[in-house]
Amino acid sequence: MAAWQAGMATALALSCVAPAVADVYRSERPDGLLEFTSQAHDSSYQLYLRDAPPAQPSRVAKRGKIGDTASGRKHEVHALIEKFSRKHAVDSALVRAVVEVESKGNIRAVSPKGAIGAMQLMPATAAMYGVTDATDPAQNIEAGILHLKYLLSLHKGNLPLTLAAYNAGEGTVSRYSKRIPPYRETMLYVAAVLARLQSNNLE
Repeated sequence: MAAWQAGMATALALSCVAPAVADVYRSERPDGLLEFTSQAHDSSYQLYLRDAPPAQPSRVAKRGKIGDTASGRKHEVHALIEKFSRKHAVDSALVRAVVEVESKGNIRAVSPKGAIGAMQLMPATAAMYGVTDATDPAQNIEAGILHLKYLLSLHKGNLPLTLAAYNAGEGTVSRYSKRIPPYRETMLYVAAVLARLQSNNLE
């Protein structure tokens, strides 16, 4: 079983969660598995997190479909994801999902907090993996994949915690006793990536 599958099986299942504006509902199945969706399918679903339209422009500039940037590097982005996912034994569908949610594949994306490129690397994270130019797609994507692999190992394959740590930082997840931090952005981020992953694996 892949690491992301183990994390899904032991933590939560996602379906129909839009990565833009969407409330998140929670339901606990008889087997104890939690399910989060963007709508209440029956009375067992309770509102878990109410989203709201962003008060300011998107954190990533010029976002579009994955790889659909001004330089038209869609195939390059996909090729780099596949290449480095195989090299480092990380599920490429997971990497694609992270890239979709982080930057929509925009290799030139820069967030207000200083995260750079398709994988939205913070300078400190880039430095951890010897990145000399975070705007270089190959260095950016490989370092992001290595960081995902590290976080998956750190959290023993628990994908929701891995994604929470990728978004909010491993120290933040640790401070909350290895639980998803109660931040709206992080909770919606985890839901959005898992929903995108589910979609990728159905393609």
